[in-house]
Amino acid sequence: MRPILFFYVPALLLAPLLPVGNCAAATLRGTVRDARTAETIGYVNIQVTGVARDGERVLRGIMALADGRYLIARIPSGEYRVTFTRVGYRTREDTLRITHGENYSLDVVLTGQPVGMPPIIVEGDRYRGTRDVQPGFVDVRSEDLADLPGILENDPIRALQLLPGVGAASDFSSGLYIRGGGPDQTLVLFDNVTVYNPSHAFGFFSTFNGDALGNIRLFKGAYPAQFGGRLGAVLEVDSRQPNRKHVRGNATLSTIAGRLRLEGPIGGGAWMVAARRTYLEPLLDVLRKRNNEIPAYYFYDVNVLVTLPAAGGTATLSGYTGRDRLNLSLDADNALAFDWGNALGAIKWHRAWSDRALLELRASASEYTSGSSARALTTPVEISNGITDASFGADLTVDAGAGHQLGAGLLASRFDARYRETFNAVDQVDYRRRPVEVAAYTEDKWTVSARTVVRGGVRVRYIRDGRRWLAEPRISAGKRLGSRWRARIGGGVYHQVLQLVTTEGLSAVDFYVPTDRSVDAARSWQATAGLEFDPDAAHAIRVQGYYTGLTDLLTLDNDLAAGTPIAQTADVFYPGGRGYSSGIELLLRRRRGSLSGWVGYTLGWTRRRWSALNQGKTFPPKFDRLHDVKVALSYHPGKWTLGGAFVYGSGQAFTPAASRYSLRNPATDTFDQDARLLPASRNSARLLPYNRLDVSVARSFTIGGLGAEWSLQVFNLYSRRNEWFVNYSTNDAGKVDAKVIHMLPIIPSLGLRINF
Repeated sequence: MRPILFFYVPALLLAPLLPVGNCAAATLRGTVRDARTAETIGYVNIQVTGVARDGERVLRGIMALADGRYLIARIPSGEYRVTFTRVGYRTREDTLRITHGENYSLDVVLTGQPVGMPPIIVEGDRYRGTRDVQPGFVDVRSEDLADLPGILENDPIRALQLLPGVGAASDFSSGLYIRGGGPDQTLVLFDNVTVYNPSHAFGFFSTFNGDALGNIRLFKGAYPAQFGGRLGAVLEVDSRQPNRKHVRGNATLSTIAGRLRLEGPIGGGAWMVAARRTYLEPLLDVLRKRNNEIPAYYFYDVNVLVTLPAAGGTATLSGYTGRDRLNLSLDADNALAFDWGNALGAIKWHRAWSDRALLELRASASEYTSGSSARALTTPVEISNGITDASFGADLTVDAGAGHQLGAGLLASRFDARYRETFNAVDQVDYRRRPVEVAAYTEDKWTVSARTVVRGGVRVRYIRDGRRWLAEPRISAGKRLGSRWRARIGGGVYHQVLQLVTTEGLSAVDFYVPTDRSVDAARSWQATAGLEFDPDAAHAIRVQGYYTGLTDLLTLDNDLAAGTPIAQTADVFYPGGRGYSSGIELLLRRRRGSLSGWVGYTLGWTRRRWSALNQGKTFPPKFDRLHDVKVALSYHPGKWTLGGAFVYGSGQAFTPAASRYSLRNPATDTFDQDARLLPASRNSARLLPYNRLDVSVARSFTIGGLGAEWSLQVFNLYSRRNEWFVNYSTNDAGKVDAKVIHMLPIIPSLGLRINF
């Protein structure tokens, strides 16, 4: 019965705050939209300023929600000015006359105002620090990241790797390594639905089609109580809001794929469909005629979104499906095949439940499946794995007055994780777990004064598998220090019970396993603080420091003997790992003018330790980087757009060979010819430093009365072959050969986009 209490406790706590009659003052609410597309605009800064009838000076401020809705309560009678500001849009001002006890609705549209490369951290004005208390928070539109050079395809998620504190494992990876944590420590949400393996082409591209994306929000650490389930960070990705006035679309051809998006109005709402597919098959077929080791491969994805008015609010239906398929047939007796992908579906309904309360309900399902099969000399081998997550969530936001904005929510999820191996049609492993988790949170965002805002909350989780209870307190604060300086701090406790099993090189076979009571849930506690300085409207300087302590980490036991019985989590993982991540991030940014962009630098340390590994000694993981430099620039001379990105990082850690040995046959008193290697301490050596320069050029033009744009991107302009890993091998004479495997050379790509 205890999990059921989660449904009632937040409601009981908030019930006294809900209005039961006429309010003593007025309420202003509405929605903010884009003047050109009629899409909703999130995170708009809204201020109500003026003088009440009794002579009191009134200042009310709030930030619109991600879907453009806002609500400001307890405005006394008087005359006011309402100001709407957001970077990339012209400021709008309206006058408002409040009569005692009345309620008002004000829906507004904002007109775009280009500012070159828009900022990565959105700030409407110098008071933003009093309303956004979250340190390490990034809010950006996918279109803003499209100007940055990519590999063959524009990939907004991969472009996030150019931010300080965010890294990549290699040129082949779209995974986000944030502040010393692996990709499994970042919660990835698409329209509030968890995505478990957000990658195409073995990690080369992210699973998200840039044409279908709207806002992208990244919490690099110390994220608030409304999120949970991961030790490090949260990435929120929203679908693009469709055009509510006209049917519009675009078609794009790149070097490897074609994309199509259509959108338009429907029944008081809007719809959007976006699809993408590679067309490498003809090229691969030609190459295969010369070499039968060339595989057949393609991937595709489809996004669908529909928004409609319903029951006094708005209902949103969203869906996604995407698959990768690879087949390699060497001959009649030897073949290899991979098939993997995600499928998501969600329905969300929200409305202003009262003059001071906003309610959102949602139901969703997410599934990731992967299958691989091989045939060697007619003997079949098959491996299949997957995870399904069916969830129901509810969130309630209440303006309680006196500067308090309260939030509470519930999330109930049922997981179905499975892994199966067969050899010659005989099951070798058949693992399946179906845990249930219920989580509830409550938080208070308190505007202490015009200069100070504090947000505190707690998230409580119950996992039925093992009957485990987890409590996770969170807190953050922001304070304005004069007209140009701001400070922010934050921290919290986080747990993770889903463990990623990864090959670190072939993401198609990565999968999540729910842990059981045989091991403790992995735990982190985070602390972060930052100082911000805006010398003028065009420039910004950001400095942030962070520390994350980690306990009860798991890592796969790679020495597990075949056929070992597996009854619990402790049978396949080394438990009890500890570690930490710490560092300092520096960001220098120019956010206005024809030339814009940023320079970022991160000084960081990441360490791990297990008593059963490396003789119990601490070691750096492969993704540890002491120095990391990122430069991203964009220049807009008229119809041209020029972009550039430079990356420099310390070399990746690896384990070198320390010595070699041979075995003596006691019966013949002779040594075999095979040399065997003894590894040195784990990750005790470094590859050469990484550096790379990418450039892009694009020009807009008109063709047949339609707007269009051609683009050229060059990845790794000077074709530096950065080192990936070292492969050791021995020959028949017992000689050891150490071969360095390199990453990608220069890769140019062309693209054409037509809007209609």
